[in-house]
Amino acid sequence: MQEPTGLATGTARSKGVRRFVTVLFSDVSGSSQHAEMLDAEDYADKLDQFRKIVREVVPRHGGSIARMQGDGVLALFGYDESREDDGRRAVEAAFELHQAVKNIDFGSGANAESMALHSGIHAGLVLLIEGDIERGRFDVVGEVPNTASRLCSMAAKGEIMVSEESLGPHAHFFSLSTRQNLTVRGRANTLTVVRVDGRAEIQRRIEAAAKRGLVPFVGRSAPMAELLHGAENLGKGRRGGVVVSGEAGLGKTRLIAEFRRQAEAQGLNTVQGYCENYLGAEPFQPFWQVLRSALGWNVSMGEADLAGIIAKLTGGKPNEATDRLAVSARAALLELSKQKQSSIAPMLASAILALLEVLAVGNRLVLVLDDWQWADDTSRHMLDTIWQSDLTLLVVVATRPVEEADRILKGVTPLKLQPLEPAEAVKTIQAWLPYADPMLLQEVTGQSGGSPLFIEELCHAAAAGGDFRSLKEKSGVAWISALVASRVARLSSIQIECLQAASILGMVFPSSLLNQLLEPGEASGVIGTLVANDFLTETTDSGLLRFNHVLTRESVYATVDAQKRRDLHLRAALLIESGSEGGGLVDNTETLSYHFAAAGQSIKAAKYAEAAGDKALAMMALDRGRAQFATTLRCLDAVPELTVDDKHRWCSVAQRLGLTCVFDALDVADLLQLLQRAAALAREIGDDNVIARAEYWLGYVNYGRGKPRVAIAHCRQALKHAADSQDVRLMAQVQATLGQSLASAGQYQEALPLLRDSVQSKKQQSRPGSGTAIGSAYTLARTAYTLGDLGQFDEAHELFGQSLEMLGDRRHAVKASVKELMCAVYLWQGRWDEAASAGMEGTDIALGCRSHFNVAMGRALSSCAVWARDRDPASVELLLEATRWIEVRGGAVSTSLNYGWLVEMMVTGKMKTQARQGAYQLFVRARAQDWHGVAMGCRALARLASAEGELPRAHHYLAQADRAAKVRQSPRERAVNQLANAQLQAAAGKLDQAKAMAQEACHQFDSMQMAWFSAEAGVVLTRL
Repeated sequence: MQEPTGLATGTARSKGVRRFVTVLFSDVSGSSQHAEMLDAEDYADKLDQFRKIVREVVPRHGGSIARMQGDGVLALFGYDESREDDGRRAVEAAFELHQAVKNIDFGSGANAESMALHSGIHAGLVLLIEGDIERGRFDVVGEVPNTASRLCSMAAKGEIMVSEESLGPHAHFFSLSTRQNLTVRGRANTLTVVRVDGRAEIQRRIEAAAKRGLVPFVGRSAPMAELLHGAENLGKGRRGGVVVSGEAGLGKTRLIAEFRRQAEAQGLNTVQGYCENYLGAEPFQPFWQVLRSALGWNVSMGEADLAGIIAKLTGGKPNEATDRLAVSARAALLELSKQKQSSIAPMLASAILALLEVLAVGNRLVLVLDDWQWADDTSRHMLDTIWQSDLTLLVVVATRPVEEADRILKGVTPLKLQPLEPAEAVKTIQAWLPYADPMLLQEVTGQSGGSPLFIEELCHAAAAGGDFRSLKEKSGVAWISALVASRVARLSSIQIECLQAASILGMVFPSSLLNQLLEPGEASGVIGTLVANDFLTETTDSGLLRFNHVLTRESVYATVDAQKRRDLHLRAALLIESGSEGGGLVDNTETLSYHFAAAGQSIKAAKYAEAAGDKALAMMALDRGRAQFATTLRCLDAVPELTVDDKHRWCSVAQRLGLTCVFDALDVADLLQLLQRAAALAREIGDDNVIARAEYWLGYVNYGRGKPRVAIAHCRQALKHAADSQDVRLMAQVQATLGQSLASAGQYQEALPLLRDSVQSKKQQSRPGSGTAIGSAYTLARTAYTLGDLGQFDEAHELFGQSLEMLGDRRHAVKASVKELMCAVYLWQGRWDEAASAGMEGTDIALGCRSHFNVAMGRALSSCAVWARDRDPASVELLLEATRWIEVRGGAVSTSLNYGWLVEMMVTGKMKTQARQGAYQLFVRARAQDWHGVAMGCRALARLASAEGELPRAHHYLAQADRAAKVRQSPRERAVNQLANAQLQAAAGKLDQAKAMAQEACHQFDSMQMAWFSAEAGVVLTRL
């Protein structure tokens, strides 16, 4: 139960309570100088004056002093009571503190200096523990006070630094400047920080809203008309797709719900699935929901039951589609009853397509997919399959904003949902508050920014007589959390208990499970009250409840005491495990993994997480598999002591985690540490085969992360232990990765035979699109890339063609890699148009596969081609952005290419400082044995040195370029170096030597079909 005032009593006192608060951290600037200037007694007196000011000012603005220590203060706003304007109160308090301490008299001597503060402000969830003489009134635990302290440290004398999300639109009460992004450990997105320079001229909320102005609004009538137009086209036999995108809180789900209501009133069939982002989400989640909703199936269902349901769907008129549905659904049920997940994916896909065909009879089907931003890999592939089929249906997808290039439905323009227009906002407010006066209508309209969710929350606050405040259009979690917290605080204790229990179960859950989770009689009437108060909604699927918004659920969940949270998760897990939840769920593996892990039940959590990971891996839902296997390892590590069997299991799970990252080695931040632990455990076990596999995965991931030197060492160890264990298949696999690692390090003489042997051994056995073909296709493309560096372009492009043929038509992450390797080879030839096209194609494929590294690398390489062709400055920024993204995540294979091009771009643009910064990163990559862009960067540096008249330094850089070419034994690179050397000799007045070098380079370019470079050499010869 939430305490109205003070900290929880009894045993809860020592554990603390969770609160959404705004933290103000203020410190005296130059305190050591003040202490030196004054006698100890005088300085102590000044600090006493400062503390007296703090004790007067902070409470006046609704704050509480958590701690005063030395010359600093930590104050909380939002304790005991959460207010929507706590950020503004904190800033106002800081202003008054800053002004008041200036009046503390430090004397009139020559060295006298007034006291000044610097302050930092940040908002979010904290754990408040009752303090003591050492910790102050409260011990404030969490990221928020640390961030506030960090902002205080960033602030100069007299400055106030505040996180933008803590202020929201109350920022319009202040003059702000120095906007910057701050990386906070443990936080996925950077924190936007601003300096508060003073109060704005306006001080009324309505005036602030007027100053903020109304952003360009798009009314709900337009998106609804678009959706209904798609439904109308169905009747004419034309399929359609609409992607409704918008920020959280803009009413995507409610718009779709209203559309479904109108569509069903017109006789259309509508089916809906939703996606979630927590551990309990399963592969194919939205499509499982569609199947279960339509068929109501469960593991105990018999064939006769299934046949009856299908007959009912079609009015007893069987056809080819119903036959396919019956066959595929029956097969899927059979596999589920045997707990065999490896073959369920194709059967499930077939059942989904057949079901949609059955429901689409008469061109009357609407498929709705909500919260698509959290869709897993298999769901994305399923949607792509549906869209490529010949089904006549309307697909409606709701999602948070995504990149323009990230096409959800090919050929469909996303419908961007904007905040409500003022007139529509007024109508919405009047629906919540029928008797609202014009001033209230005006204020809520302006303060909400047109966000339907914020309008709803503000109306709830107004109806309860609360003093509500504005929220920004692009909401921060702190803002909506404060609103929800203030609304939750008005509930009764039993209603809070019920709502918190519901938040434990997730976004959507069976009402029967919530009833069982509470004490007998507790839920009676309470659920209805929560629905009436717009916390929960009864879904169209019988027996399921849903939170009105994901932000609401997250805000409620965050306030649940840690021990209480664990207890509720455990009770939910045991209820589900016993099969008494009554939800008709086919497989609760993911849900049990989620609840047992959150409950701290390591052994059971590891059991279910491993099973869920295996299921996801079998279905190629690699993102879901990564999360589950990582959870398994964390849970196993929580076991006090690992047995030999546990160590075997740990190593096996780590290897499967590696498999989920096979197409993107940057996807798991601590992957290398986990694999290193697996190798250590393998050596403790002493089994050669286990050691070989652990070493192999360390080699593979280090290769993928651009550390060829380390990768080669691990691969050689893996090869030795694989041979000792006589695992021939593993030896072939290791040889392929060793070959790729050697190629990455430029050791082509040893790499090429390994690469060719690896491809040849698998080529005859693989069919287009198979797993073997996918691995061979990448090895083949890496071989082609190596040949391209050697100037053997004809053979390189022939191998690229074979690689793409092996992959077939499927848009796969490996195909993105192949296109990007092709882009690099085209760049080496100077074929800018083809390079740009290949890089962009690779990026497009990678976006569809959500392969983050390939997206970054595709953008980087294609931007190089565009810059070389057009000298487009935007390409420089794109290359910088993509390269930073890669390096922040630990680097990746061959990124010296990026830095080589960056140095070239910076030298050409006469940005010497940036060129040298890029050169530093380039030489760091060289030390890791990534040589692919080193020669190019050194040539650019030589050109820069020559232009500055420093010929010895220019010769030094060209010698470095020659070294890079020699390491790779690349005649292509040597020829380009020769041309650069010719230009340097010409600058030194040695025209005969320059001419001979340019002629030799031109001859080499012609023999290798490097037409652009031949033309460049011709220009040099003409000038000579």
